[in-house]
Amino acid sequence: MPTFALAVLLGCALQTAQASLWPRPIYTALLVAGATGALGLLGWLSRREGRPQRRRFMRLLAQAALALSGALLAFGAAGWRAHPLLADRLDPSLESQVVQVRGVVTGLPVLYPEATRFVLDVTQAPPGVPGRLSLSWYARQTRSGPAEAPPRVHPGQIWQFSVRLKRPHGYANPGGNDAELTLFREGIGATGTVSRMGAPPQLLGQRRTPANWIAQLRDHLRQRMTAALQQPPAPTAGPPQGGSGPLGGQRTSGSVGATPSAGTVIALALGDQASITARDWATYRVTGVAHLMSISGLHITLLAWLALRLIDGLWRQTARLRRPWTLVLPAPTVAAWGALGVATAYALIAGWGVPAQRTLLMLAVVLVLRQRGLRADWRDVMALALTVVLLWDPWAVRQAGFWLSFVAVGMLFVAADRRHPELVTAKGDRPSWLQRGWTHVREASRTQWVATLALLPLTLLFFQQIAVLSPLANALAIPVVTLGVAPLAVGGLLLPSPLDAWVWRFAAWVQQGLDVALRHLADWPLAQWHAAAPDAVTLGLAALGVLALALPWGWRLRTPGLLLLLPLASNPGTAPGTGEMELWFADVGQGMAVVVRTARHTLLYDTGPQQAPGVDSGSRVLLPLLHSLGVRHLDRVVVSHDDSDHAGGAASIARAHPEADLLTSAEPQAAADYGLGAPQPCAAGQRWTWDGVDFQVVSPLPEASARNDNARSCVLHVIAGGASVLLTGDIDQTQERLLQQAGRLPYADVLLVPHHGSKTSSSDALLDTVMPRAAVVQAGYRNPHGHPHPDVAARYTDRGIPLWRTDLQGALLWRDRAPDTFAAWREARPNYWREPPPPRDPHAKP
Repeated sequence: MPTFALAVLLGCALQTAQASLWPRPIYTALLVAGATGALGLLGWLSRREGRPQRRRFMRLLAQAALALSGALLAFGAAGWRAHPLLADRLDPSLESQVVQVRGVVTGLPVLYPEATRFVLDVTQAPPGVPGRLSLSWYARQTRSGPAEAPPRVHPGQIWQFSVRLKRPHGYANPGGNDAELTLFREGIGATGTVSRMGAPPQLLGQRRTPANWIAQLRDHLRQRMTAALQQPPAPTAGPPQGGSGPLGGQRTSGSVGATPSAGTVIALALGDQASITARDWATYRVTGVAHLMSISGLHITLLAWLALRLIDGLWRQTARLRRPWTLVLPAPTVAAWGALGVATAYALIAGWGVPAQRTLLMLAVVLVLRQRGLRADWRDVMALALTVVLLWDPWAVRQAGFWLSFVAVGMLFVAADRRHPELVTAKGDRPSWLQRGWTHVREASRTQWVATLALLPLTLLFFQQIAVLSPLANALAIPVVTLGVAPLAVGGLLLPSPLDAWVWRFAAWVQQGLDVALRHLADWPLAQWHAAAPDAVTLGLAALGVLALALPWGWRLRTPGLLLLLPLASNPGTAPGTGEMELWFADVGQGMAVVVRTARHTLLYDTGPQQAPGVDSGSRVLLPLLHSLGVRHLDRVVVSHDDSDHAGGAASIARAHPEADLLTSAEPQAAADYGLGAPQPCAAGQRWTWDGVDFQVVSPLPEASARNDNARSCVLHVIAGGASVLLTGDIDQTQERLLQQAGRLPYADVLLVPHHGSKTSSSDALLDTVMPRAAVVQAGYRNPHGHPHPDVAARYTDRGIPLWRTDLQGALLWRDRAPDTFAAWREARPNYWREPPPPRDPHAKP
């Protein structure tokens, strides 16, 4: 079984690495061949158990054929299922058009203060609209007063909307999440927004199906928990002021607020991780306890164990009353199946994630085998769980959670040391409570040590960071969350009002105390260690080192494992040489953010936009990008001006890199709000040199001080050897001509297109003076402003200037030693579920 499971894993990994799909009949043939071969070989091998050793060669040959069958089965099944998902996507001709759709809300909507995001299963729509959409319904802005929040939608409701759609598209950056894969796995063929153009939204009814019933139950329980965890309104002198709608507009001193840590309690009960605030998530990630704040195998196993003990005790009580059915159904059988039923119900309510699937499969296998009087080897149980999870969801192999979950559990089994010499006492003696307590403490410490070690290489591979205080934080958080907050959160679901509210508030109070302690740990300067993503050799050495340290060997055999971990923790990544520079034009949507690296310094030009309440480009794109490059110290942040699409991520950058100084044209109060240290005003003529690379501020000129924020943009010219880049912010044509007349516009090899390609920018004066070899547009995919404007793009094309676009090609890498070359992230990491980059500009060089 382990050989077959590893073959299935390999088949899924190979298929999901394909850049494009093969014809579906090929996958069908591979699927049939793999399934037929696997069934036949498994039967043949099982019939020959215990045969003489002379058949060993035949068995090895059969096992090799079984592995091949498993790989073909997984490869064919993944490709066969991918075809209809990829075919059900929005017709490109319908992008950005307003169309009317009717459908059923499915799943648990994500709630924001002024928006709702939900999935709609389409039942009626024009041709070319896919069967499943992800829609956002934003608050309506009013001229007077706060925005009107949209009505909340609920699972099972039938709605008719006028929507503006676009094909699935996500940010493409080093270290970033693959949003397009997530949409693909969920079968979502388009994303969009509810439009105010066309017919107004209409609620048409309710549809009740088994799938909707589970989502409706989760939605009802979330509303119940949210209401119970609200703080009572503070007294006010009059009625609260605010807009109409379910949210009551802006919060005032008399509005109802959530109890601190309420979001974490809701997440532990229902798996709604969107309820956790961005600040709390940051704390959990830094301290290495984020795995505890979502539904994990540990929580499900604990709940199953509690249910087992409770059901067993209750059933034995019925036996004492001599009920006849207790003779037919013994207590162990009833307790085991009842515990599995409770765990399954909890996993469904919690969202049915990969850890839940793995845990339920393992519990079910152990249960079935024990009912038949058999014992299962842990390798077979893990292999069966791995196989079923991958055949159910082949694309799970591309998710960090899949690897973290299975590797952690597998390493705990491998490193298990069941020897307890202190409990071996004379016959009839019972170990003392001190001996039992010391054993439990030792085993808990060993489990935490092994889990931390096991996840160390994968954490650096996926997130390029290590939570240094993870053992200490987990030692505190595991008992509090697992034995306190999580049981209280789940137990409250079974209690009537007002008992449920009391239990949930007590859980939130306990969680709040834990959060305070975790924040103190997170504030420690060395709470996190960053290193570049390891290569294959470093990762392999680290895996051997982890295995040596985790196995129950003596310390003489474990010590060499530390040496194998050194390349992993000290990986500095690659940096330019002295006198050289490299630039990453990040894909941040409708905004700007450029990372400039020299041999020993890093500068960030603009910080991108805020993308959702509590989510911005700083935390979602730029910090993972910096971590993937191995950047541990950010020297300077330049915020060109105080527009939200340029300064939206500044606060997140400041929290992670408080040592970075700030250069900006924003007003002093706005600059102070960013949270960065040593703010300095940006003015033409400023210069500095890092590692042989010159930085010169070109603008703003003194004449721009009375004009708008865009005109005051901080324009930066970076020069290394004979190559240079001009970063322009949002200057307009008037400012461009002023700079030309003042003789401030320099020649540059690469030009960051001003104002995302707005029609008010990129004048002839700018292009004819700078004469760039190439230009880069940072704009959002299908953005509502139409950037870059066709007239602007035509000016570059007429001059033979290649136009590179982050919305179409993802993050772009440029180095001064190859000034005619760009590396586009989408081209470097092609996958069949990603929107392919457009045909290369004929003027562009590869």
